Amino acid sequence: MRKTYSKEFKLQVCHSITMGKLTVTEVANQYAISRPIVSRWLAEYKRYSKDAFTGKGVRLPEGAKVYALEKEIKRLQEENTILKKFREFAKNPKR
Repeated sequence: MRKTYSKEFKLQVCHSITMGKLTVTEVANQYAISRPIVSRWLAEYKRYSKDAFTGKGVRLPEGAKVYALEKEIKRLQEENTILKKFREFAKNPKR
C-alpha cells in the first residue's frame, strides 16, 4: 500500500530544500523517501508555491483551464442557438 504524506510535511520538506538547508538526496535519505518523489514535490512546490499539494487529481495549467472553459462556452452557445431555432420551429410548424 502506498504511503501518503500530509500537505504540511511536503511543504516542510520543500521549504528545507529551497532554503538551502538540505539537498534532495539528503532529504530523501533522512525521511526514507525516494528521490524522484522528493523531486516531484519540489517541482510542484516551485510551480504552485503554497497552493501546491491540494489533494488528489491532476492539476491543469492555467492555459488549459482557460481553453477548456472557452470550449465549453462555445458548445453551450451552439446548443442555445439550436434550441432557439427549435423553439421558433415548434411555434410555427406550418410554413
